[in-house]
Amino acid sequence: MLKRNLFFNSLLSVSQILFPLITFPYSSRILGPHGIGSINFIDSITQYFILFAALGIPLYGVREVSRHKSNPEELNKVFSEILLVHFRSAAVFSIIYLVIALLVPSLRIHIDLVLIGIVILIFNVLSGEWLFAGLERFSYIASRTLIVKIISIIFLFVFLKKDSSPNIYYAIMASSSVIVGVLNLIFIKKHVKLQFKNLELKKHIRPLITILSSTIAVSVYLIMDNILLGFLKGETAVGIYSTAMRIIRLPLSLILSIGAIIAPQVSIAFSNSDETRIRTLIHKSFSFLCVVALPIIIGIYVSASFLIHTFAGDKFTDAIIVLRILAPLLIMNGMGNIFCLQLLAPMQNEKYLLKSMVIGMIFNLLTNIVLIYYFSFIGAAIGYMLTEFVATFVSYYYVKKTIAINFDLKIFSQCLLGSIIIVPIAYVLRNIFQNHLISEVIVILTSVAFYVLYVWFFIENIYITNMKTILRSKLNFMYIQVDTLFR
Repeated sequence: MLKRNLFFNSLLSVSQILFPLITFPYSSRILGPHGIGSINFIDSITQYFILFAALGIPLYGVREVSRHKSNPEELNKVFSEILLVHFRSAAVFSIIYLVIALLVPSLRIHIDLVLIGIVILIFNVLSGEWLFAGLERFSYIASRTLIVKIISIIFLFVFLKKDSSPNIYYAIMASSSVIVGVLNLIFIKKHVKLQFKNLELKKHIRPLITILSSTIAVSVYLIMDNILLGFLKGETAVGIYSTAMRIIRLPLSLILSIGAIIAPQVSIAFSNSDETRIRTLIHKSFSFLCVVALPIIIGIYVSASFLIHTFAGDKFTDAIIVLRILAPLLIMNGMGNIFCLQLLAPMQNEKYLLKSMVIGMIFNLLTNIVLIYYFSFIGAAIGYMLTEFVATFVSYYYVKKTIAINFDLKIFSQCLLGSIIIVPIAYVLRNIFQNHLISEVIVILTSVAFYVLYVWFFIENIYITNMKTILRSKLNFMYIQVDTLFR
């Protein structure tokens, strides 16, 4: 079951990388920085209202469904209670969102987008991730998500044409929420029954508010930068900044995926008081982070111009410097993931986790208001980086109070050295090949090949050695099978 769930989780992670590579280059060239910025500005606000309306249910619901899934009557009851709490909350926050949009000029000019956002907010009640995760129906989540993404891609290429308004693109996003809701209604009927009698809604409010508090703290520096940029500098600035951030989040989703695998194992090790096992898992996670994140960071510095022009188009040239500023986010966010989600959360140190998030939230608000006001999207990028550094440092401080963890700096320095050598490789190849597209493709392929060979032959690390052994055994097995087949 665990391997099966990990397979579907990996499938979702890959889809989150591949689908934007298909859709964003097309949509960004049609809508331009202002159009993309308008959508991201309104969607960031929409996501805040979705967050408040959810009341922490995405986390709380998984826990409650897991607790009661073996008792159908209790499962029906708790599902009905949580769903009704979510529905009422979504209705209230939809009204609040509409009223605020009508009163605030910066939102009123985008009232069509706001109305689409409200549709997304309402149908988010039926997203049901918490139910399916609690029931461990990851195969359904993966297959449903892939189907909806494919449909949305078809809608995008059919309906989004030259000179189309941002409303079309956002409506396509909303249609995905509607399709998900309809599919979920069909699936839900097979596993739970909605009931309206003998429900206890109030008992869920207090734990939901507690979870919501930490979720809000995290969301401030995940979403607030787009909102502040929109209000202070306009939609075009949002479009430039969010495009660079979108590129950064593609490899980041791959890097952070290891946390979903490590965290449950740390929880088990902690429950068994096995600190040796915890350290082994964290060292493994840190080694993976160094091997993967460091070359990508250097690669982004080297190929930022090519990435922006290829991924978004010539109108987004200003995003090049933003992309380079945000590149170290891969290592810092990865370390924050180790401290918070792989250590503090599994070891049930929620109070330290919340403190880290709140400190990061306050720091982000104070720095972003000043930096965005004076430096626009560049200020937003600098503010985000400073916030990640502060939040990571604070979470590390709290981890040290709980368990002694020392990181292998040798693997870090080895991977950094191999990554930096990519810079002269790129310089030489660009002078040899004059065609820009050909030279950039050759630079990327050569850099990847060089780094893989460097890791294979020169990096000394127990986990990489184990990986080599496993790979060699797999290759030997394949060779034997092929040799037997052709005898």
